[in-house]
Amino acid sequence: MKDFQKELGNELLASVSRSFFLSLRFLPERMREATSLGYLLARLSDTIADTEALPEIERLGVLSEIGQAIQLGGQFPDFSSLSLGSGLTDGENILLQKSGQCLEWLNCQKEDFAKPIRKVMESIIRGQSNDLRKFSSNNLQCLQSDEELDQYLYDVAGSVGVFWTEIGFVSYGDKFSIQDNETLIKLGADYGKSLQLINILRDFPQDFISGRCYFPGDFDNYTDQEIWEEVSDHWMERCRSFMMASSDYIEALRSSRIRFSTGLPAIIGTETLNLIQQATWEKMKDRIKVDRKRVKVMLFQTAISSLTNRGISKRILKSLKV
Repeated sequence: MKDFQKELGNELLASVSRSFFLSLRFLPERMREATSLGYLLARLSDTIADTEALPEIERLGVLSEIGQAIQLGGQFPDFSSLSLGSGLTDGENILLQKSGQCLEWLNCQKEDFAKPIRKVMESIIRGQSNDLRKFSSNNLQCLQSDEELDQYLYDVAGSVGVFWTEIGFVSYGDKFSIQDNETLIKLGADYGKSLQLINILRDFPQDFISGRCYFPGDFDNYTDQEIWEEVSDHWMERCRSFMMASSDYIEALRSSRIRFSTGLPAIIGTETLNLIQQATWEKMKDRIKVDRKRVKVMLFQTAISSLTNRGISKRILKSLKV
């Protein structure tokens, strides 16, 4: 690994990946390089998709250019020429500055690793672009069907579960899992969907203010609280159903380190889901978040639980009250 790749995969990754850095950091080296690069590319496109400094049409154009550079080779757009204002974090600014090195890193990958990266980025950018098109107005817009939401969940998160699985099998072959590729890919997709649905549930009050409602339905003249009271139980139950897949997924993994890295988001996610379910509407508006001290406790508990095949799975099922 070249020096710039080490820098991107350590300091820069830590500055933009929030709590997910812990999962990437403890992955065995065989999986860590490709998954870290995939994460950086996803954060790059996410930074553009989320910035309010550019109009939606310009963001869509930049996302298209990013996608073409990843899929076809070539160069990223000149991010320094974009008027992104002061809304970005230091890490996001550095990521934009070093985006060309991320692309160089991708081009250095063996095809067995590069192909899943390109595949997941195609899905993620499609989901981000559709999101921008759908919610291009400050007026309340809602998704039209369960199928539309399911496709969005897959594009921006379920595809990541598939990616994680594909990188695992490329890295370790049959030593990655006791399950076959096809079964584990389905479980990974549902696991990823559960994490994104948790985000949607948690962020609903803030999304509503900006005109976004990911819950399908006709909610004209509804208040945010009225929508929440009508649909939240259904979608929390759907989320728990998706999260069940994480238990089976993690139990099927052979390596304790991979079980830890894969299981940590599920442990934090189920804790977040329980906090959402217990929260009053006023608490929801303050945005639910797991306390840092609690995260540290969960880190230790997850590390211990990862030493056995079913340790983390049991914790997930207990948290889901199964």
